[in-house]
Amino acid sequence: MKKISIILPVFNGEKYIRKLIDKIRLQKIENDFEIIAAVSKSNDRSLELCEQLCDITFLVENFNHAKTRHVAALKASGDILVFITQDVTPYDHVWLKNLVEPLFGDNDIVATYSKQIAYPYATETEKLMRQFNYPDYDRLCNNMTIEKWGRKNIYYSDASSATLKETFFSLGGYDFDVGTNEDVVYALNVIISGKSILYNSKSKVYHSHNFEVGSVYKRYKLIGSFEKRYQNDLKDYSSLGEGRKLLYFLLKNLLKRFKIKDLLLLGIDLLTRYLGYKKGYSMKL
Repeated sequence: MKKISIILPVFNGEKYIRKLIDKIRLQKIENDFEIIAAVSKSNDRSLELCEQLCDITFLVENFNHAKTRHVAALKASGDILVFITQDVTPYDHVWLKNLVEPLFGDNDIVATYSKQIAYPYATETEKLMRQFNYPDYDRLCNNMTIEKWGRKNIYYSDASSATLKETFFSLGGYDFDVGTNEDVVYALNVIISGKSILYNSKSKVYHSHNFEVGSVYKRYKLIGSFEKRYQNDLKDYSSLGEGRKLLYFLLKNLLKRFKIKDLLLLGIDLLTRYLGYKKGYSMKL
């Protein structure tokens, strides 16, 4: 039976760690699994807690979204790599089982990722965004479905994802430096290789972020820089159409629910994203 290695980057994560690890340990699954914590230098008890609660813990000197996860994967003894972030919470006791199950089948699926549900305290806009990006139906994505799914064909989130370790390393893994979107690079490599990615709506986690101008601007500045760096690889995956669909979905549902405050915040949010993206895209590589 295949073993699972769960890889968890941590930074100032004391408020999340104990609850998250408890939820993982309570998963109903027959496969053995280990938890590997990659802990960046923190101002709280993150390292101490991870050393107590995880199977493998190591200190990260210089965090990078890709490289740090790659180093952790090199320490894994499992056949399947599961990547999560510290601020997710498994929705139920079968999150892990449902996430990895498609990788056991006689198919060409080599990577899967979970449905993300906004936390109950999230803003209405954040809840709607999660509904739009993570619907109740599965998406099977490969090099034959680019026209069908558009940008969603390479939509892949390692906030909660799983992949075959052998495939991961054969495709180069995360052995590169990026400020964000390392999971998109891996998705591109999977699609180019002729294999498939499954958006797995039966595997569910809570995950969301409320709007903060500074963090949103910084994130979209990184996204803009990423899209410029990988513009040739992304030429078949324009995000404009998907962006228009999302905007229409948000406006329609916020108006229908008469969420005036959320509509005003949406305008600020979208402007912040646009300015951050344009800034990042205009920067020299």
